[in-house]
Amino acid sequence: MKETACAKNKEPEPGCYSNIFAVWFRSSRWRQASKCKRHIRSLQCSVKIHRGRRECMAKHSRSDMAKLLNNDLLPEALPKAKQFYEDEKRLSAYNQVEYFCTSILQNFSPLDRHSDIHLLPEETKEAMAGLIFAASRIGELKELQIIRSLFVERFGLEFDKDCVYLRPGHLVSSEIVKILETKTPRDAFSPENLFEISKNYQTNTTWVDSITKDSASRNNLGIASSDMAKKEKPKTSVSGKTVGEKNSKFLDSDIAEKEKPKTGVWGIFTKKN
Repeated sequence: MKETACAKNKEPEPGCYSNIFAVWFRSSRWRQASKCKRHIRSLQCSVKIHRGRRECMAKHSRSDMAKLLNNDLLPEALPKAKQFYEDEKRLSAYNQVEYFCTSILQNFSPLDRHSDIHLLPEETKEAMAGLIFAASRIGELKELQIIRSLFVERFGLEFDKDCVYLRPGHLVSSEIVKILETKTPRDAFSPENLFEISKNYQTNTTWVDSITKDSASRNNLGIASSDMAKKEKPKTSVSGKTVGEKNSKFLDSDIAEKEKPKTGVWGIFTKKN
């Protein structure tokens, strides 16, 4: 009985509390942290691929629109203008998504430590909210859906709904909301704007063509063809004959003298020794 009483009154060792704290700390860490990082980096790669495609599409749409406007075909140019407008908006959205990914990766440790959204830095919360909002509007970036589901698992469904439906107190930036909104400004496709876009395109095209022609007129050493013509122009002497012709005549006469067989006093060929 005395031994059991002593065992009850015995104080726990100091190391017990540290072990309990270590177990609690490990359980509070995010197990999907590495997976989330991997998908965010994969999302950055996908953004680069889709951006290249969109830039090519926007370039062709603007080129076709400029050609149609030059031929006074405004009704036919309107669909091209709408396509160009959508491409430009999507390119801006890609830039925002890439910025959000970079912001989260640069300060990822708070996401790993805290499961409460209110304990995260403001910049990290805005980046997460922007990715969730973009995931509900951009369908071609499949990684966005995976990242969104990981955020729901970590921070709850209410935060996801606040970002998607833009509830009061949401943390989605106004810039990404403006880019991905479906409403189109009234004057977006006005003739003035279309001709301004066409004018800028023609200016850029003229500038590029001038550079291309200038580079085409130069050889691999960067010397213009006119300069080469000046350098390669043969020099003339006072008599009007070129130096090359004069030198060639001297060379021919020397060779003829060397190759001419020797003759004796009577003009008879001498025998070779």
